[in-house]
Amino acid sequence: MGSNASKIMKKFPFISSSSNPGGLIDCDSQHHGLESSKIIAGPMVLSRQGSMFFDEDGDLAHEFYEEVRPNKKGSKAKMKRIQTNLVPQGEVPYQCPRLHSDYPVILHQV
Repeated sequence: MGSNASKIMKKFPFISSSSNPGGLIDCDSQHHGLESSKIIAGPMVLSRQGSMFFDEDGDLAHEFYEEVRPNKKGSKAKMKRIQTNLVPQGEVPYQCPRLHSDYPVILHQV
């Protein structure tokens, strides 16, 4: 029952009050809560969280594998997935800014 406000804020993070028509965020007003609502996020998205990883050599990929030689003679080699010593890619900037998917504006081309 009490979680409706947080769901609304997650769905529409672009709420602004009438006292702040420009949508600028004040450092002092961030701690007031929902009483004085300000714009939490802008309509443009400039970067995204990367989904790839760097390994020790500096190579960038989604997954890393190494070949494991068999113990017995005549057996086939297997590929083992490496999951240690990987560093996430981090923030990846877009080439051109994009509109946020939850931006509450209808776009129409005439």
